[in-house]
Amino acid sequence: MATVRVSIVHDDTGRIVSVSRPTEGANVIVQSGEGESVLETEVDEEGIHDLVAGNHLVDAENKRIVENTP
Repeated sequence: MATVRVSIVHDDTGRIVSVSRPTEGANVIVQSGEGESVLETEVDEEGIHDLVAGNHLVDAENKRIVENTP
């Protein structure tokens, strides 16, 4: 599995608002709105769909992605 760098915009509760995957070597600035933050991390390329589908949340305090369990 290939690991890729992504920028994840999330709200204060950890809900993922958007996921971007810049082209390798691109100089990109990801902006967030009021009450939102950006986590830059590496994930398996196949896992991007799960992030977009709402299966995960961002644990901003620990700077990691966690499963969204009901």
